[in-house]
Amino acid sequence: MHNLISNPALYLAATLCSLSPLCLADTVFLLNGDKISGEIKEFNDQDLIIKTSYAPKIAIQRSAILSFEVSTPKPWSVGRSIQDISIQASEQHGMVLINHQQTPVDELRFSQHYTDSAWNYNGSVETTLDVTKNKKNSQKLHIKGDITAETLQWRHTIKTEVRYETEDDLTKRNTLEGHYSLDYLINEHWLLRQENFYQEDKLGTDTHSFYAALGPGYRFWGAGRDKLDFVVTYNHFWLGQQSFKLELNAWAASLNYKQYWFDGILESYADLQIAFPDIPAIDYISNSTVGLKYLLTQRIYLSFKYDFNDTQTVIGNTRDTSYTLGLGVNF
Repeated sequence: MHNLISNPALYLAATLCSLSPLCLADTVFLLNGDKISGEIKEFNDQDLIIKTSYAPKIAIQRSAILSFEVSTPKPWSVGRSIQDISIQASEQHGMVLINHQQTPVDELRFSQHYTDSAWNYNGSVETTLDVTKNKKNSQKLHIKGDITAETLQWRHTIKTEVRYETEDDLTKRNTLEGHYSLDYLINEHWLLRQENFYQEDKLGTDTHSFYAALGPGYRFWGAGRDKLDFVVTYNHFWLGQQSFKLELNAWAASLNYKQYWFDGILESYADLQIAFPDIPAIDYISNSTVGLKYLLTQRIYLSFKYDFNDTQTVIGNTRDTSYTLGLGVNF
């Protein structure tokens, strides 16, 4: 195994560079003994992106990195919280020194949008095939998409979903959903969320519903793509059909989780919400989604999703569950 001690010249160069005020370049030390100096632009789940004097961008796979150092303090994601830190090279494989403490490279992420007001965009489009347990001739087409735009303090998220289902040549479901949320990230933990949701069911009675919500949230961790948020909101609902309209208020709590594994190949996620309306007829309404995404290529992934919806009223309990297999594209 290569390390900095086994290469005294490399270790001496790293030490002198860290002590010299004239040495302002970030340096990446590779397992094969090479080093690359320049400015680190990004460190994501797959690659470290560095700009050098001879190339605008070089991508280095995480698995090829022995250690690295950063010339000036910058906001990095360390253990899923953003910290303004300096990083020195470590003698141990896959480690760096932060405040003289050994820190695994796997815990670090960096993006330029942590440090300025530039917008960072990401999203996906997915088509799914439901897995059902019945003997009827059923077809279920689900198409969904999402896009997120964020800076260090603001995050906009838009999600849409179309569901069209038939059973024995009869249309059983034809719905359109749209969701928009705006998060103001007060600091690395606290946030304020405003969100809107719209759903339209074009089957038979032409039912539509809308709610607007506002409330505080707490981020247990989250920077880059990983996150665990807990949010409490006060919601106002508008429900309507051809024959009636209804308005009600509700307190709601939601949990939003996302985490990447094995250098970003596998993603686990969950969105859980429970609402308590202010009318005696409804005890609670809960909506839960948990799933996995497996990256086939840099952009294309397979997904598995489980949806569980539960409504408790004075006349009984209504539950709706589904398992979904899908194919999607990240952008």
